[in-house]
Amino acid sequence: MSKIISVFGATGAQGGSVVEALAKNSQYSIRAITRNPNSDKSIALSKLNNVTVHQANLDEPASIDKVLEGCHGSFLVTDFAAHFDNRETKQGYSFVDSAIKNNLKHIVFSGLEHVEPIIKKPCLHFDYKAQIEDYGLARKDQITFTSIRLPMYYQMIPLMFRHQLEENKFALTLPIGQSSVYSMNVADIGKCVGSIFDMPEKYGNKIIPVAGDKINGKEIENILNKNLAPSRYSYANTNLEQFRSFGFPGVEDIANMFEFFQTDKMQRDINLTRELNKELESFDQWVNKNKQLFI
Repeated sequence: MSKIISVFGATGAQGGSVVEALAKNSQYSIRAITRNPNSDKSIALSKLNNVTVHQANLDEPASIDKVLEGCHGSFLVTDFAAHFDNRETKQGYSFVDSAIKNNLKHIVFSGLEHVEPIIKKPCLHFDYKAQIEDYGLARKDQITFTSIRLPMYYQMIPLMFRHQLEENKFALTLPIGQSSVYSMNVADIGKCVGSIFDMPEKYGNKIIPVAGDKINGKEIENILNKNLAPSRYSYANTNLEQFRSFGFPGVEDIANMFEFFQTDKMQRDINLTRELNKELESFDQWVNKNKQLFI
């Protein structure tokens, strides 16, 4: 009999990757959890083998209990940007409690480290996930809990940091100074999570720090120029104060994240990630396959 795995945030980038990876493994039956089961993305997921779509809301514990009943495990991703407050932490704590109550064997949580003790400023979308990570790992006598710590996504570069100067000429406004930063294709997360569920005796009750590459601004510039000619990219070396002046919602928290990146204290393990996902892509490989995202 297949093991039931519930995947929260199933229509998002992380959750969708996990659903697609687990759906290819016949030992699992997947409950794709979303707030809106009638969305186009939900309907597309429902057509995958071994996948059924269910409605639940992390703010409604009764709905969480309902979709967790009978599950072997669950993948949880929380969304700071949905509220920009500590509701994220409350959701995480409540979820762990519900998973224990419903006798789940394994939670894989999309976690992050504490940043405020390092830069002496809050980075809430990191710090809140770190609190959930602490809460889950502290209950290892009641449930197997794994925190998979992700880096920046490759996808963020064309989405947030590509600014057109003139025809075929672009500036990269990543505020990373001279530091090399860990990054990853978000679509590669699913196979990593699948390996964690496959081998709980190896990866359970641990922090798993993943990444696909570690690159600096000049290396990003060179990779883009190699793959995207005749377009030309230049690393602008935007400083943190300039970045904070951009003024979009949550900019201060994102700026503090990049301040943390510049400390070079983030730890990820590319070799471990390749162990989890044999098809892990470097940034160069990803750009070559996704040129349309830069058009």
